[in-house]
Amino acid sequence: MNAVIKAGVALAVLVDVISIALIATGLLTSNPIVGGLVFLVLAITVTVGCIFWGLKQTAEDNGYLKQLLNGLLIGVVAGVLIFGLSMLNLTVLFPDYLEESKTASIEMFESMNMPEQVLEQQVDKIEGQTAVKQAVNGTIGTIVTSLIFGAIIAIFKRKK
Repeated sequence: MNAVIKAGVALAVLVDVISIALIATGLLTSNPIVGGLVFLVLAITVTVGCIFWGLKQTAEDNGYLKQLLNGLLIGVVAGVLIFGLSMLNLTVLFPDYLEESKTASIEMFESMNMPEQVLEQQVDKIEGQTAVKQAVNGTIGTIVTSLIFGAIIAIFKRKK
């Protein structure tokens, strides 16, 4: 299997394992801010590791631009898989998670004593979340993060 595809698949699987673990432990619903930050830090760390691993494998034969493209392709492969895995998680494995998460987030915002208009805007945003929106956000985040870190890592992991 191609190194880029391997790295993309590894990235998707690891991010999905992180998601499942955080949903199953209840961290994302008991404290949405902390849970979200934990997820973000872990997902970015895994992304950097997988991009580094993938680009290290292809560095011998590729210059900067090709490595930049490889980093993007790792993110695209992972992003497509993450979309499907997110939909599976949110509709089959944890069908109640989205509603529980919405409720926890709304309760958190209500306890912040913010102006009524700001609170209403936040609640509307939260209530508008769907499994598809969550999956699309994960896909876009993965691709963008892979491109950014791929651009940085490709400086060091390339044919010279």
